[in-house]
Amino acid sequence: AQVAILQRMVRDLNMPVTIEVCPIIREPDGLAISSRNAYLSAQERKSAVVLYRSLVRVQKLFAAGKRDSAKLISAVKQEFAPEAAARLDYIEVVDPETLEPEPTVTKRTLVAVAAFVGQTRLIDNILLEP
Repeated sequence: AQVAILQRMVRDLNMPVTIEVCPIIREPDGLAISSRNAYLSAQERKSAVVLYRSLVRVQKLFAAGKRDSAKLISAVKQEFAPEAAARLDYIEVVDPETLEPEPTVTKRTLVAVAAFVGQTRLIDNILLEP
């Protein structure tokens, strides 16, 4: 999502840098691989999967025809509710190029989530493609 912004910055500042976009690499349970995962206790590590689980829930709702961003955001909040060790920081449904909020998913849209699990802040995202 922030790739477009970074690409514009690199172009505008005439920096000799190439930005390579690649898919998120995940653990077998879905948690995005990150150096921050090392800060999680064993119990926090189990709770951290709520980030991925909430995004999978959004994907399923989207596949079932749900397009209202408020309902997708509500589903994420419901997924987080029983996870006492995870505190949702934000959930955004935005245009992946401009990062402007999308009230309805009618085009390629980014769903980004951030949460604190214990003291560790984790992020994850998915792209919805109508």
